[in-house]
Amino acid sequence: MSAPPAQKVLAAFLTVLLFALIVFGLGAAFDQFGHRGWGYVVGIGCCVVMVVAGVVTSRRDQ
Repeated sequence: MSAPPAQKVLAAFLTVLLFALIVFGLGAAFDQFGHRGWGYVVGIGCCVVMVVAGVVTSRRDQ
């Protein structure tokens, strides 16, 4: 059974907000050491790892 379209849109929106929080939060944390750019890189890397893990898990369940 599939989720309603509004629920999928809400889930996607909340996921984007979570990823933005991670990226900008790590950017701000790394800025304390003078390396904001590296914080963005680490944040994006974390998000990529989460997306890949989700895709691999969803394909394994099928």
